[in-house]
Amino acid sequence: MILGPHAIMPAILSQIVQEAAAATEPTRTQYVLSIVDQALSTGALVLVVCTGVWWTARSGPDPLRSAPARPNQLREDAVALAVLVYLLAMVLISGLVELATGQTEDVLATAVTGNGAHLAGIGICLFIAARSFEGGIRRFWLAEGGPRRRPWITITLALTVVATGLCPLVRDATMGIILYFAPGYEFDPHPTIEALHDQTQPVGLIIGLWVGAVLVAPMAEEVFFRGLLQTLLVRLARSRWLSIALVSLAFGAVHFQQPHAMAALAVLAVLIGYAYERTGSLVPPIVIHAAFNLKTLIWDALGAFPT
Repeated sequence: MILGPHAIMPAILSQIVQEAAAATEPTRTQYVLSIVDQALSTGALVLVVCTGVWWTARSGPDPLRSAPARPNQLREDAVALAVLVYLLAMVLISGLVELATGQTEDVLATAVTGNGAHLAGIGICLFIAARSFEGGIRRFWLAEGGPRRRPWITITLALTVVATGLCPLVRDATMGIILYFAPGYEFDPHPTIEALHDQTQPVGLIIGLWVGAVLVAPMAEEVFFRGLLQTLLVRLARSRWLSIALVSLAFGAVHFQQPHAMAALAVLAVLIGYAYERTGSLVPPIVIHAAFNLKTLIWDALGAFPT
């Protein structure tokens, strides 16, 4: 999910924001959050530029060359099985919800179906990992020989800043390109954001939407995309960087319902994929992903920007 800061934007989006600002005076909260957004964006760009300069000037080996190994016997059919179980769970849960409530497209039905399918996906991924990874689920979560706690924390914090600052800018740039070629295009909000804007929803459902977006979805997506798919591709392609790139493209593509967010989510996946390879642990990817979603929900709840 992406709701971007408007600190650095293409000309078209800048004009849109200026017109919106002229119509409604921003509140103090919106002003403060916009400053935080600018700080995150600036910090992200500084980190990216410094990393690029360092990468160009360095003469050492590839930083992923000594990344922790994850010995496994993963096969293509195991990954396909995880996808199949997720899809079957979605169909089954959706059918049960329809039988119980008579609804399939309201907020409650969507939340139950989505969270239920994600939980089923987590379960099958852990089952596959227990049977495929040397050391079982423990080595699936944390590869042997990973970095110590301090580098682990540094990597997680740095990539969280880059993700929350850079990805929204990519989203804004993508929107600008779309509007340039299709001026009348209407951007659909994320279903979770749209549901949270419905004031008639009960508190329990709102909490469920937050838990699903911040905990369930990041865990489900990371154990599959990074834990299984990226690990399999590292062995098949014999290249960590190529596997990160391929999985990132796939991660962006599965969010095709929001075309303006696909490129930004692919960038997010690159950052998360690097964190996974560099640390050998699924914890940093889940933390970065969860922090990214949490920031989006908090900013939206505070009315930081229009949806």
